[in-house]
Amino acid sequence: MKFSFSLEEEGNKGQGCYVVVALSALVFVLIWEWLWPNVIPFTLVEFWNLRGSWVDVLKTSWPILLWAVIVSIVTSACTRNDPEENDLAEKNLFVGGLMSLFAGIFEEISFRWFIFYGQIIAYKVANFLFFGWLGFGVAEWLYLHLEGPIVNFITFGKMSHLLFSDFGWFVGAAMVTSNGKFRDGHAYQGCFGWLNSWVIGMVLFYIMFKHGLLASMVTHFVYDIIIFTVHYIDSVIERSCK
Repeated sequence: MKFSFSLEEEGNKGQGCYVVVALSALVFVLIWEWLWPNVIPFTLVEFWNLRGSWVDVLKTSWPILLWAVIVSIVTSACTRNDPEENDLAEKNLFVGGLMSLFAGIFEEISFRWFIFYGQIIAYKVANFLFFGWLGFGVAEWLYLHLEGPIVNFITFGKMSHLLFSDFGWFVGAAMVTSNGKFRDGHAYQGCFGWLNSWVIGMVLFYIMFKHGLLASMVTHFVYDIIIFTVHYIDSVIERSCK
């Protein structure tokens, strides 16, 4: 069974690539912070403190966790596993747990920290170079009048305070671009997985801003482990029925 809606990276697909990009972004951020202090409107560890309680995190994240349960159950009910896959159900659950842990930690650090911060700088520099020094930055105009409003419409206005925050337009632009990279890293999962990853990624950004990076890491991990757990239960049921 192929879980085209999960957030974990399958095998080596995309893992090495995004880790390299994330580390490059970190170096990029550190260099620019040295050259241009306060270029980023956040400290380097701004989001590492848990904001609120874990109960508060659950109250925020439960819709996407419920989504993981529902869609994985529907997918399991509509498909049949290979007999060999059912025989390896316990091993697959263990491996899935490790993959979920890896994704929860390293994807969140990569896309919602290093790459996100790097994109803030990239947008500010690009906007200055493309006529921002004349008072009319192309990147700023495109985001405020095209990309930002479209994303705000798609997200039903629930993230407008982040897309057009007081920190500056470049924060919202960086968030959207970083999440686009997160989405594209799951393109191998097909159209549904590609779109699902974008939506879940935006929710994870919302959770990070509201509760911190640790909260988005845990939510990401739980989201993935739910999918692997449902798949495990499905495999056990199919195995017992043969």
